[in-house]
Amino acid sequence: MANPILEGIKGISFDFWYTIGRYESEAEWARQDAFRVEGFSRILSAHGCTIDTEKIARVLQEVGTECEEERLRAETEIASHELVYRFLTRLDIQKQLAAGLSAMIKVFDESLLAVKIIAEPGAKEVLSALKDRGYPLALLSNTSHGHIIRQIMDREGLTPFFDHLIYTDEIGPRKPNPKAFEFLLERLGTEPQETVHIGDRLELDVLGARRSGIRSVLYQSNRDYCYDGYPRPDFCIHRLKELIED
Repeated sequence: MANPILEGIKGISFDFWYTIGRYESEAEWARQDAFRVEGFSRILSAHGCTIDTEKIARVLQEVGTECEEERLRAETEIASHELVYRFLTRLDIQKQLAAGLSAMIKVFDESLLAVKIIAEPGAKEVLSALKDRGYPLALLSNTSHGHIIRQIMDREGLTPFFDHLIYTDEIGPRKPNPKAFEFLLERLGTEPQETVHIGDRLELDVLGARRSGIRSVLYQSNRDYCYDGYPRPDFCIHRLKELIED
């Protein structure tokens, strides 16, 4: 019996975070934040701004929360350079730090390379099997720094499986915006009913796919979900290998 998830499907899309890639542990989040705070403190001091690390951490968190709320509301990506500029503006030092802006953006982005982000268990096996079966594969990832995710994909050996890599800071609209899925369909060259998208977020992956007429698969891993008014996925899996099992 054929796998019903892939019945009639001609193109497959994956989310990145917590679908084919993830932080190795929750501790890596804290290490990432500490890397940013330390780097920002160093650059600020070099430009004559002495700001204690607690304040740097607090303002970074405030600006990050503000940007995330705006992303969700507008369904448009905010790139990392804009977030860092807002950080400086919040402290009213954007003019004083004009020469240090690029260095701060570099620290913000490369914090992801300083921590352990790994391929999701089973991801390479599943992607390889799907590739061998002739499916064109795409990545559709909400991110403020696609160029860094590209490096992580290369490092973890995930890039060769994909025909198309789509990062929202490079296209503008972000999931669940249907325009992001229009980019996906254009790249894959498939119709909505011939396409499936796999991701871990109801409010981004499932909602966006359903809005666009694309088959949706919620990858829950070991987490429980409350649908809370969001559309239910067409399929729900707990292991990526379920995509290739008959």
